[in-house]
Amino acid sequence: MNEELALKTFVVFMKATKSVQDKMKIDLNKYGLTWTEFSVLEILYRNGKQTVQQISKAVLLASSSMTYVIDKLQEREYLIRSDCRQDRRTVYVSITDKGKALMDRCIPEHQKFIQDLFQEINLDEKKMMISLLGKIN
Repeated sequence: MNEELALKTFVVFMKATKSVQDKMKIDLNKYGLTWTEFSVLEILYRNGKQTVQQISKAVLLASSSMTYVIDKLQEREYLIRSDCRQDRRTVYVSITDKGKALMDRCIPEHQKFIQDLFQEINLDEKKMMISLLGKIN
């Protein structure tokens, strides 16, 4: 019985995850961004200059894959790279004014999207979800 319930929990969790991801893709597509691109810009927007490794760790993406995402964002002039003077192996990434302007517009609308996404879940249920999902992590 416990195995069946664990499997059902897993399936429901995965379906919910996919549903949220699909809705996020649609929402972020309005800005011409993927989830990963948005995540990179959000980290830089909120925290300032970061190394590629710091961004990769925060976004949970390998540095090699992160290079591709950063290249795309740099081509669109949303961020810039700069070398570290003390360690040539280290590269810093910073958001540009164009990137900040995009995030100034995007973040409030995205926060509203997330609020709307979870509007059917009351405060106590949200706290419970955080607690339960934290146990998986």
